[in-house]
Amino acid sequence: MNKKPKSYIFYMGIGIFAVGLLLKLVFADAEGALLTIPFVLTGFGAGIIGVGVVNLYRLKLLKNNPEKAKQYEVAEKDERNIRLREKSGYATWYVTMFILAILSMTLLVLNDNLACWLTLGALTIHIASFFVYIAIYNKKL
Repeated sequence: MNKKPKSYIFYMGIGIFAVGLLLKLVFADAEGALLTIPFVLTGFGAGIIGVGVVNLYRLKLLKNNPEKAKQYEVAEKDERNIRLREKSGYATWYVTMFILAILSMTLLVLNDNLACWLTLGALTIHIASFFVYIAIYNKKL
């Protein structure tokens, strides 16, 4: 498995960011969803630009220093690092589950029904996905 950084991600982020800014100018007097779409695209584009900058830096580093590239590849395939990423994912899953549960209970106490139901829906999807993945991995192993 040879993962190489991709240089087009940076340019894709710039494109999405520019589309968001352009839509903000076009829909300046809009209401509702048309008002929020430019902000979502601008934020999403800015995030992708950040990922693209890191990918461009990694691509430059790997091209200019083949020894560093070999060390990077070994670190990616190392069993210990793979297990560390898995354990980190498990811990993150539990933290997210408890945050969603606390958030839904807080919104219930604050009597914000729509937000509470949305958060409970996200929590339900989160927990259901856990059991689906258990079933999938149980069949694979």
